[in-house]
Amino acid sequence: MKRLLYTLLFGGLLFAATPEQLDRYLSISNADEQLLELESQFSKMQENLNRISQDEDPESYDMQMLPIRFKSYLQKHISEDEMEQILKLYKNVTLLQFVSATAEEMPDEKTVEAYVKNLESDPESGVRIDLVEKITSQMYDKSSMALMYDKLIKPLIQNAPGGDKLDPKILEESREAYLKRMVKETQNEVLYATRDFTLEELEKLEKLSQEPAIAIETKAVFGATAYALEAFFLSLAKRYDISKHQTATKPPQ
Repeated sequence: MKRLLYTLLFGGLLFAATPEQLDRYLSISNADEQLLELESQFSKMQENLNRISQDEDPESYDMQMLPIRFKSYLQKHISEDEMEQILKLYKNVTLLQFVSATAEEMPDEKTVEAYVKNLESDPESGVRIDLVEKITSQMYDKSSMALMYDKLIKPLIQNAPGGDKLDPKILEESREAYLKRMVKETQNEVLYATRDFTLEELEKLEKLSQEPAIAIETKAVFGATAYALEAFFLSLAKRYDISKHQTATKPPQ
């Protein structure tokens, strides 16, 4: 009985990704830099909201918890063997090239849209666009994107003043609009980021994107991001104006 209890309590922890593996992954995948950027962006957002808040003591989220929660989630949801598979993938030159390309700061949205529009008007760009859509669907799959709405935006709306009275259909329409927009924006950004990739490099990346380890990584990273930010989003609820976000054409941000 004692042995069974020990297994139930600690068995899962014995195979979790090690701290050393996690540090290597965060460094090589550029996740460290992305976490710092998220922390900076949301800190500024919180400061601005607190500055205009009418509350004498506005609720604040400790942004230092963001990377801590992100890392703890990854370690809990990726096993040691799975992390080793992911790290092996990151030895691939094409994947490293992709990480470097997507790490570069994006220009304004209009520049990206203009590039994509020009690409779509070129009959010879069909293969490139098709490859990027396949890559994007694997590396940023829709079900993982849905976590961001389900774990962050939906709870924010439901906990905002009047959120408990919203028609569930409005939430569903908002969710669908959010996913549609995010899929399109992500595809556009990846198209722009890989503009200097040859078709051969894109074909290699598309093949790589089908590796099971990529699916494991994607699900875990989106889950970790949602877990790291959920307390912050809930802290915004009482200051969230639902009236501005009740149409499916303009989902909550």
